[in-house]
Amino acid sequence: MAHYEFQGSTVPIVRFTQIGSTNAEGMARLQRGETFPVWLVADIQTAGRGRRGRLWTSELGNLFATLVLPNPAPVANLAQLCFVAGLALRDAVISAAPQIATDNMKLKWPNDLLIDGGKVAGILVEGGTDPHGRPAAVIGFGVNCLHHPEDLPYKATSLEALGAPTAPDRMLEALDLAMAVRLNQWNAGTGFPAIRSDWMRHALGMGDQVSVKIGEREVVGRFENIDTRGAMMLRRRDGVAEIITAGDVSLGKPD
Repeated sequence: MAHYEFQGSTVPIVRFTQIGSTNAEGMARLQRGETFPVWLVADIQTAGRGRRGRLWTSELGNLFATLVLPNPAPVANLAQLCFVAGLALRDAVISAAPQIATDNMKLKWPNDLLIDGGKVAGILVEGGTDPHGRPAAVIGFGVNCLHHPEDLPYKATSLEALGAPTAPDRMLEALDLAMAVRLNQWNAGTGFPAIRSDWMRHALGMGDQVSVKIGEREVVGRFENIDTRGAMMLRRRDGVAEIITAGDVSLGKPD
């Protein structure tokens, strides 16, 4: 299985003043036969997306970037990229905004970065195959460098609001380096046990009671682990273990 050895800032960058979605552009490039990694970076997105098709607010001064990865790993391993990217994003914020205490940075399963309980960044991983049947993936990052939305059902924040103003290009530089390190550690999936272990050390709610919204259903239980695929392992109040592959997590009330 071919994969890349990343050597730091060697991935080319394609910049857009304005685009609908860097992830959508990345997927389109893969369908057209893109064969090398590339960063797609936009000043503004007009159709930015979060998980499950949710609108991602795009304001000038924040970072909107997608890493396009042709043939990065077997299709079965692509979901692990959420955890690779989450760790790399945390690493990048530590590097670019050293004023922020690292103890306050938590990774929310599977793909958000929270600081002081507020969402400062989100990740959207999309994968599949290209026209030749080869695995393909894009990893989209939205980082609140200067702005953050106020009218949300959850707390959001920005690096500016946290007293660590950071230019989008500085964040991209740090993220490029961090992704190179974490992708090499992951090694197309063979290194996922180390990624998994690192991610769990910084996980929000690990060992605590959480609630997970899965469509119209809500599951409450203790967040015990993530399995070898990255699925959440939850121990419900009735003692039954439940494996959750997708859902929206929030901290639950104590038992």
